[in-house]
Amino acid sequence: MDFKTSELLKKYWDAETSQEEEKELSQLLATSEDDELEEEKALFSHFGEKQKARLDDDFDTQLLAQIDQMEEEKGAKVISLRGYFRQYASVAAAVIVLCVSSFLYYQQQQPYEVEDTFENPEVAYAELKKQLLMVSQLLNKGENTLNELNNLSKVPSEFADFGKLSEASEGLEMLSEMNVENN
Repeated sequence: MDFKTSELLKKYWDAETSQEEEKELSQLLATSEDDELEEEKALFSHFGEKQKARLDDDFDTQLLAQIDQMEEEKGAKVISLRGYFRQYASVAAAVIVLCVSSFLYYQQQQPYEVEDTFENPEVAYAELKKQLLMVSQLLNKGENTLNELNNLSKVPSEFADFGKLSEASEGLEMLSEMNVENN
């Protein structure tokens, strides 16, 4: 193997060659009669044959005909994804129902335990008394608000009294006119 061929092979295997160098290496290997390079010769001759191979215009129709022939021989089935989806969806729904019902059953089987929040009954009584007083104050506050609203409902009757004042002022004007006439 000569020096140039070995250098080009080293660059080729390190993926550092250009296309021109690869063509030169291919030509060197084709003309070389060194037995050490038999594998590389076979590789490059294979690449050369594959580059020359071309598909003819009839390739697509031949391929489709072979596929059709295989389908007829095997009795190909049309698979619907909708059927698979329905089947697996129903299984998934059944699993979900089973899980939820078992969870609810498990929750019902556990006894409900009432826990005392106070160990001393006097403290519990004092806390209850405090809470009831707070509720009472809030209810009284609401009652005071209702009383204020009831007072507002009396306002129209007081406005009616203002109407009577206007009648009284008319009466006073008449009296003042009489006084002027009398003088």
